Amino acid sequence: GGKGMIWLSNVGCKGDETNVEWCPHSPWGRHDCDHEMDAGVCCIGKGKPAGEKAPGPSYACAGGENKVDNGSTRLVGCKNAGCRLEVRHNDEWGTVCDGGFTEKNAKVVCRSLGLPGGFVVKRYGGNYNMQGFGKVWLSDVHCNGAESWVGSCRHKGWGDNRCSHSDDVGVCCGDRPQYGSVREMRTAGIHVPPCQPKGASVRFFEACNHRGRRGDLYQGEYPKLSAASCDNDSEQCRVDSCSVPPGALSSMSIPAGVRVTLFSQYFFGGSTRAFTGPVDVRCLVSYGWNDRARSVKIETV
Repeated sequence: GGKGMIWLSNVGCKGDETNVEWCPHSPWGRHDCDHEMDAGVCCIGKGKPAGEKAPGPSYACAGGENKVDNGSTRLVGCKNAGCRLEVRHNDEWGTVCDGGFTEKNAKVVCRSLGLPGGFVVKRYGGNYNMQGFGKVWLSDVHCNGAESWVGSCRHKGWGDNRCSHSDDVGVCCGDRPQYGSVREMRTAGIHVPPCQPKGASVRFFEACNHRGRRGDLYQGEYPKLSAASCDNDSEQCRVDSCSVPPGALSSMSIPAGVRVTLFSQYFFGGSTRAFTGPVDVRCLVSYGWNDRARSVKIETV
């Protein structure tokens, strides 16, 4: 719990308020609460609910990443409170039992996905449904905090449990990447599979009229375009985009069915400008774009 004043109780928001103090509540400072009853909130970003991939950012392995997914852990069924934790064993995805699942375990999960934070989401009075389907792979998980992924933590055994899917645990991670590059993730002991170029690619040029240095980015989300975050490990992926500094993106060639959205700030913030192919953007300045492209999204339409 916290300390000091307990200001609000019996808060009943409709959902469209922009500040919790505008929700109906008991008079300020009038309550029967103590700090053992302090409420906590865990939020996730605006990323799309995850299916095969974990929500949130890409790791900066320029030349072919999509979203963070280490191939053995994923977060699915995401709602505002968090996401259901699933792990893969014998090429089959399954859930994890919430009995004894601690925040230390959750932090291992988030770190393995390259994300900060780590909070446990359980079934509080049946108000939040984390139920999955298929196998319940793990129970009685006890991490010491140094493991590279949750499957390395001490547990009862794969599939050895009496849990049902009403016991499935959820995890909430922060929505900003903890690591700026694949190299940083590997240095931290996190297993990252080789990048494989997927989907359509867009060619960017350093100068107007498709001149100067060039680089290709594949379909996906690139939250931090920076030469400093590029991973030059040839075992990991081929890095084409490192040759095009974010401040020098001046023209690009976009194929049909592909939309490119540029952002002036890292992590998809600031001003934006979107282009839908097929189009040859000969000079971004001619389209009113005078900012540095610090992040970009490439998607099919």
